[in-house]
Amino acid sequence: MLSVQRTLPGRLFLMTGSLLATLWAVQLVTPLPTVLDIFRKVVKVGFLISVGWLVLRAFLRGQRQWLWAVRRKLILSYVFFGLFPVALMAVLVAVAGLMIYMNVAGYLFLTGYQSTVFDVTRVVETSLVELGPNPADAALILTRRVANLQTIFPGLSMAVFQSDPKGQPEVVLAGSWRHMPAPTALPTWVVNRAQAFRGTIGVVSSLGPAGEMRDQRLVIRVVMASSNGKQFVMADLPVDGDVVGRLFDQTAAHMEGISFTATNPDAVARPSIAPLTWAATHDTESTTIRNLFRRTVVTMDFTDWQTGNPGRAAISIEAPARRLYDRMASLQPTGLGDFRLLLVVLAGLFLVIQIAAVIGGVALARRITSAVHSLFVGTAKIGQGDFTHRIPIGSNDQLGDLAGSFNNMGASIEHLRHIEREKLRLDEELQIARKIQRSLLPATTPSIDGLCIADLCEPALEVGGDYYDFFQLGPRQLGVLVADVSGKGTSAALYMAELKGLVLALSRTHRSPRALLIELNDLLADHLDNRSFITMTYAVIDLDAATLTLARAGHTPMLFCSSGESRVVVPDGMVLGLRLPGAAKRFSDIIKEHRQAIAPGDVVVLYTDGITEAMNLDGDLFGDEALSRVVSANCGLDSSGIRERILRDVRAFVGDAEPHDDMTMVVVKVQAGA
Repeated sequence: MLSVQRTLPGRLFLMTGSLLATLWAVQLVTPLPTVLDIFRKVVKVGFLISVGWLVLRAFLRGQRQWLWAVRRKLILSYVFFGLFPVALMAVLVAVAGLMIYMNVAGYLFLTGYQSTVFDVTRVVETSLVELGPNPADAALILTRRVANLQTIFPGLSMAVFQSDPKGQPEVVLAGSWRHMPAPTALPTWVVNRAQAFRGTIGVVSSLGPAGEMRDQRLVIRVVMASSNGKQFVMADLPVDGDVVGRLFDQTAAHMEGISFTATNPDAVARPSIAPLTWAATHDTESTTIRNLFRRTVVTMDFTDWQTGNPGRAAISIEAPARRLYDRMASLQPTGLGDFRLLLVVLAGLFLVIQIAAVIGGVALARRITSAVHSLFVGTAKIGQGDFTHRIPIGSNDQLGDLAGSFNNMGASIEHLRHIEREKLRLDEELQIARKIQRSLLPATTPSIDGLCIADLCEPALEVGGDYYDFFQLGPRQLGVLVADVSGKGTSAALYMAELKGLVLALSRTHRSPRALLIELNDLLADHLDNRSFITMTYAVIDLDAATLTLARAGHTPMLFCSSGESRVVVPDGMVLGLRLPGAAKRFSDIIKEHRQAIAPGDVVVLYTDGITEAMNLDGDLFGDEALSRVVSANCGLDSSGIRERILRDVRAFVGDAEPHDDMTMVVVKVQAGA
């Protein structure tokens, strides 16, 4: 038994306890002076420390002796399961209820707010229809519309932007426009929009020296254009007391404080500045625990009217959960009392289940511990390297299955070792195949006066299917090949090696890209398997003749840029190596040859589909048009600069998405003096 008097925490416990008892007795007779009251508090802290210290020492000394047995641990765990789940479930229900409350309150408020925006939109639409044949009566029509809607929207203001009979810009106003100065023109971003603007703008009375906003308010604004785009109708509805009251009647949520932030730090959205002509809403109470189910915050977008940048408005709303429930329950046939009775029944059922779980857990403790002991012995054998040891299966339940799984573990470990060795062997083969592929690609770009050449090849896997090469056909003649072999890995590398040898031989006898591809197709059709094919583009650049001759076998187009304008060249052709009846004749009939005059400054880009089909996280493709724009914008750079700009834009577009295909391209620029 722990001797309290012989330990430091025990002495501290006895000393502080005696002092507290003495001070308590004195306090019963007369109030303690200030100094003694402070001393009493210090002694109380020491007493609490000593109690905690003693409890910790007792737990550390007894846990080894009492809790070493698994059976006792299981019994204790089942007791915990019986006491704590009720509290945990209560917390879970409270958190889930809070989340549901916040979402329901926010949904109801935003639905009512969007309904008001829709009503204002309908006002603008009907005004446009009425103004269509009568632009000269704009003032009369708007004034009548505003007057008719005064009982619904007292703060409504409208404006028409059009041209007068002399063709000069004209602004026709109706309504008080008391919430902010009437606009004299529309921002450029509104005029250039393809669709109408239906949204909210933020308004503040002023900005402080540090950018702090005073008196944040919201204004619903809708701007729509006529069918010919020459007439715009604007409607403003300040979210004042009338609109807040209307929203309360619809949603049972009362709008309070507002704060503005920008959704994009690089494009700051600023609210408009206007005099405070109607009371800004404010929080009536601070946020406390008591207000968890009474108040919440919803977010909605607002727009910087001058720039069109999006911003975010955080709106605090006062919407007690009981009020929201009463609003929704009034529409249901079942009363509130039936729902409460259901909760009581569920709580009683939950309590019964918990008690049964504790009793059943204690009864199963002995049975479980015997299986645990067998597992303890078995793990010791496995740790010694004895994979032949087996645990006796004494029951047909999960414990029996666990014993069976343990018996299979020894054989599985050896199997996994075999798989690991096989994986290492395959990795070594892939590394060899990658070295073969790298050896097939050009080590450097050819040096030819009059041509500036840059290349790129980034495989998506260890061994990719993309291939490119250069063939020196003469002092001022160059053959350029870009191909894509179907598949990945070692098979693609082997087909690539065969393709390199064939093209190297055929390029010495065929100066015509079309003739070379036709003969190459005949040779490959006898060697590729039925599931493989090759796409390829072969171009011959002749600086003496100032021409580019191109043939394409089902490959991606060639991009040709001259004088800052890019165009896609897509001569007819089909893939190489198809083993189908009549495929060879069909190939020679379809394939066409394209000849293009070239001049200094012209840029030729040959690439694989890994460039244009690069995909971002949303599944969008980079595309030929984006590639064309990059080349056009950077055609003044040398070929290396153009390659880097293309690669930079592709990577920026892809972002964090994993590459799904090889990326290969060759950029050739004709230089002055060619």
